[in-house]
Amino acid sequence: MNPPRVVVVHRGARDAYEVSRALAGAGLLERLVTDLYWPADRTWAKGLSRILPSPLAAMLKARNNPGLPSSLVSQSLVSGLTSFALDKLPRVPFSWRRRATRWADASLGRHAARLAAEAESLLLSYSYYAYHAFSNFSGPRILFQLHPHPVSVRRILTQELADHPECAASLRKEWELALPAEDFERIVLEPQMAGRILVASSFTKRTLIENGTPASAISVIPYGVDLERFTPAPRSRSSAAPLRLLFAGTINQRKGIKYLVAALRTLRHREIRLTICGRVVDDLSVLKPIASQVDLRPSVSAAELVSAYREADLFVLPSVAEGFGQVLLEALACGVPVLSTCHTAAPDLVDEGVHGFVVEPRRADLLAERIEWALCHRAALAEMRVGARARAEQFHWSRFRESLVDAVLRSPVETKDSSLEALAQHV
Repeated sequence: MNPPRVVVVHRGARDAYEVSRALAGAGLLERLVTDLYWPADRTWAKGLSRILPSPLAAMLKARNNPGLPSSLVSQSLVSGLTSFALDKLPRVPFSWRRRATRWADASLGRHAARLAAEAESLLLSYSYYAYHAFSNFSGPRILFQLHPHPVSVRRILTQELADHPECAASLRKEWELALPAEDFERIVLEPQMAGRILVASSFTKRTLIENGTPASAISVIPYGVDLERFTPAPRSRSSAAPLRLLFAGTINQRKGIKYLVAALRTLRHREIRLTICGRVVDDLSVLKPIASQVDLRPSVSAAELVSAYREADLFVLPSVAEGFGQVLLEALACGVPVLSTCHTAAPDLVDEGVHGFVVEPRRADLLAERIEWALCHRAALAEMRVGARARAEQFHWSRFRESLVDAVLRSPVETKDSSLEALAQHV
């Protein structure tokens, strides 16, 4: 019996296209349906890349994976142009952006369903595209649940909104709070419409289970990291130098930025410097209480981000709801111990006190305790660097690809058509 072929659908360069690359390498990929993919393997594209401005060439390079031939990619021109326009027109009202994005996502899902039906293949959809993909496809369905379950995330963010109304501008733009009732109900239905669900962290799996998904239907496949790009730098630092913390990611309350600020306020008389690399979303006044300790870098290149990791003594990601947190693996690969919460992939990556620390979310006091320990135990913190790199070396992308293929080859439990129709009728 021939192994199953798979149609994959998602927008953007999700997980650096490693899911589709894994399936292509195993001879299982029927097609990736996405918005924009740069055909770097085409002669004309190679020539064009050499004359394009560096920023544009870098952007296009990020929309490609050398292990994924462009011949296996089906691009949606309408969805792609919509995504591009939204990225380049930041002043577009959020309500318009939301509607356009959801329309483009639905278009991708329906296109993938048609291709999968024609090829009689499996259909693997990332979350938030899956409702329209699965609604139009009666064959075996696999969901890659990118984020924790939307009901759990909405509960967490609603609590954040109540506790930090000053962060409402960014919190209300999070998909789990921003979607109208009909759209939200659709993304809630997605796990129920799939025969098998893939997730990148145990936290995401836990949120699915608490919302009714059988544990037996879920496979946890942690991401990998580029171990050649993210490497430690040999260095020697004096214990008298300030403790260097690093935060990388969107600067908003979903990432727990206020809890980090509150932790550092309790340590404001200590020798601590915080570097923040990321896109500004919340009002920067949130950083005012610790402004003298902060080096803000809202726009950094890929090379500059690697340098920031290498300069850090401790990486901090206090997220309240994270499907994984790729920056954790990148920091570990650069030999930097991490401090994060159990609402990320940190419990899957970190042994407490060996590669870093894992604390409960929304607890500035616990963040402060671990940071103070790091400040007072500089030699022990430095010794963690070797262990951090060794831990990251266990999470290479080839391991992710092998696990992904193994999960797909297991026969997915098919959702009966009648059950699918019954679910759809609720929306």
